[in-house]
Amino acid sequence: MTWYLGRSLWVGIVAAMLATMAADSLRAEAYTLDTGDVLRVSVFGEESYPQEVVLDDRGMISLPLLGEIKARGLTATSLSEAIRQALQEERLILKPFIKVEVSQYRPFFISGAVARPGAYPFQPGITVRHALAIAGGFRTTAAGESVPALQIADLRSERSSLTIEEFRLKVRLARLEAERRAQIGFDPPSDPPAELGMGLVRDIVASERAQMEARSTAHSEEISFLEASLLRLQKEAQMITATKEVRERAVKLQLEELESTRRLREKGLVTNSNVIAAEKTHNNYRTDLAQAELQETRVQQNILELDSEIRKKRQHRAFELIAEIQDSQVALAKLQSQLRYVSDKLLFVSYYGEHRSFEDLHGSVNIVIFRRTPAGEEPLAGNENTALRAGDVIEVSVATSKGFYVQGETDSSPAEHPF
Repeated sequence: MTWYLGRSLWVGIVAAMLATMAADSLRAEAYTLDTGDVLRVSVFGEESYPQEVVLDDRGMISLPLLGEIKARGLTATSLSEAIRQALQEERLILKPFIKVEVSQYRPFFISGAVARPGAYPFQPGITVRHALAIAGGFRTTAAGESVPALQIADLRSERSSLTIEEFRLKVRLARLEAERRAQIGFDPPSDPPAELGMGLVRDIVASERAQMEARSTAHSEEISFLEASLLRLQKEAQMITATKEVRERAVKLQLEELESTRRLREKGLVTNSNVIAAEKTHNNYRTDLAQAELQETRVQQNILELDSEIRKKRQHRAFELIAEIQDSQVALAKLQSQLRYVSDKLLFVSYYGEHRSFEDLHGSVNIVIFRRTPAGEEPLAGNENTALRAGDVIEVSVATSKGFYVQGETDSSPAEHPF
């Protein structure tokens, strides 16, 4: 009987593990792709594969042989099918075998009353409870061990610095987007923080505009120089072609004259020396024509190489701008998360200095998940068991109206301290 019970327990554990693995597999298969995901695309039998590609801000990926393919909103399985159909439609591979895997999920973000707010790697099946654990747990009062004036001043200074950097990143993103669209100028954010002051706002915007002008001028001058060189080569090619055509006509006329001289020699009207002179002249004309043809070939090759270099310069700038935009977006998301944390910390330090445990805060935690949908970013009320999606932004806060905080020695109120 003991053996039977032990065997039943082992079978039950194995079944539970298999069920969990199956559920995780189903969640991974149902995962929809979006900007920031890194994919590994394999086309078996093709030397240029596998490829690791990143979904850009348009939700597109770029693949050898096919170019750009829309991936946003698809699963790895449906994207595999789309690639397979594209290869067959283009008649590049008759029966392709495609495999698409997510090698790196786009991150989720957590901010507010947690120990370590920021961006963390996403995994299918993760919940808010897991995210809180990854971020070091719930820490509403870790910042509120004391309410010293110096700590408050430091927090205000830190928040001010983060606010300046946040505005600077927003202006930089506006500038980079304008550069990507090849615009002459850009419009900075219309709602700069009031605490920055108009002078600082003007300096930040002026600095980014000067950088945009310098970068655009350098790129334009480089492209203009290459295009001028290309135009010069094209004109040279036209001249060489015209010269070649003149020499072709001259060779033709000289050949006719040589044939005429040969016929006259057969009749005894001219000597062999006249024929030899005519043949020598004809050979000289043919040599000149061959040189013109060689020059034409060389110039055409130079034109192709220069045209290719111009295209590569433009593509490199486009890729470079996309990478800078993505880096700035990630930096802005991290900074905004840090800014929210500092603001919460300042509020706690200023008003709620007493330590409270996680159990004390139970039922008073507000969890809001900002999730991108086709209609835009939508806030969703969540709890510790809410399943997350990649790209979610989780804001964790404390409902201070619950009354679990004890007012400190200072009898201040939010109205007296406008943060």
